[in-house]
Amino acid sequence: MKILLRFPRPPCIIDSVHTSGPLCEQGEEERDDLPDKQIYSIAEIAEICNVSKATVSRVINNKTTGVGEETRQRVLRTIRELNYRPNALARSIAIARSNMVGVIIPDVSNFFYPKIIRGITDYMDTRGYSVIVGNSNYDPEREAQQLLSMIDKRVDGIILCSGVSNLEFLTSFRKYKTPLALLGRTFDTSLSDVSIGGDNVAGAYKSASYLIRGGAERIVYVEGHPDVSGSHQRLEGYRRAHEAAGLPVREELLLSGDSTIEYGREAADRLLDGGIAFDAVMTGSDLVAIGMVSQLRRRGVRVPEDVELVGFDNIELASVFEPALSTISKPHYDMAQHLAGQLMRVIEGEEVKFPHTTVEPRLVLRETTRKRSYDDEY
Repeated sequence: MKILLRFPRPPCIIDSVHTSGPLCEQGEEERDDLPDKQIYSIAEIAEICNVSKATVSRVINNKTTGVGEETRQRVLRTIRELNYRPNALARSIAIARSNMVGVIIPDVSNFFYPKIIRGITDYMDTRGYSVIVGNSNYDPEREAQQLLSMIDKRVDGIILCSGVSNLEFLTSFRKYKTPLALLGRTFDTSLSDVSIGGDNVAGAYKSASYLIRGGAERIVYVEGHPDVSGSHQRLEGYRRAHEAAGLPVREELLLSGDSTIEYGREAADRLLDGGIAFDAVMTGSDLVAIGMVSQLRRRGVRVPEDVELVGFDNIELASVFEPALSTISKPHYDMAQHLAGQLMRVIEGEEVKFPHTTVEPRLVLRETTRKRSYDDEY
């Protein structure tokens, strides 16, 4: 009696591709014109398709320049019949790339960043890239360590999200020649290859102007981490709106701390315990806004009847919080995808026509502000 044992075979390698499926498993529909072996070179694939090695390489790497559509389809058809997938390691060695990008964010626990990370990873998945995420915890020294760690990991590019940086180090970091993208940063454009950010001045101006137009005269502004570049921009928007309305900026109404719900609660207690009069609040973070609303209501302050409040960022939690949060919104997912695409163009050595982009934010009105007859204007 014979016993037939079938062992799973390892993936086959074709220079820069793995093959599996019918070719490797010797299925009934295996092609007769293919050599009976498990390791193939690009030259052999080119011979099967009756094209050059360069043509096969272009098709494998999604480079359509110089490849006719009929030829491309013939190569792709053979690829499907071979049922192969690219060998990322072999291909990255051939072009001296790791097929990895690094992303550094200041706070992994902040609800603001998941949409950013998802936008980046969704795009990078389409390019066969992996994403390594680092957390700087709003510490410039830790951010510098994370950047150097990304260099040690030989990433092909880095996306640095809003945080607190050592500008001297960031300037010297350019010597590593690793493509650098900034998201939500407001530094000199010479510090990065590409960047994208929301217009924080315009966003804060919209928020403050809306509250002032509704009759508010004593607007509290509560910012998160004071050293984040966007914090200074939002404060500038707040100041400009007051100046345009002929209202003074009162220092006792300006608070800053952490971009957390807990800090929002603390800020509300500080205002109420200090007997500080105010009729509206705008914040630099939705998390701070949520903390403030919950604590104000806990202490008997009605929102929006007694105090109106506008947050910033339009995180997903803002729309499901009770009451739903009015806030300044930016298309974070789309911004992240756009920046990832720009970074890939730099990595590929392609021209980037508009490397530095600013996005206009919009005011989203929900339940923490009172209804106005002119709300449709926003």
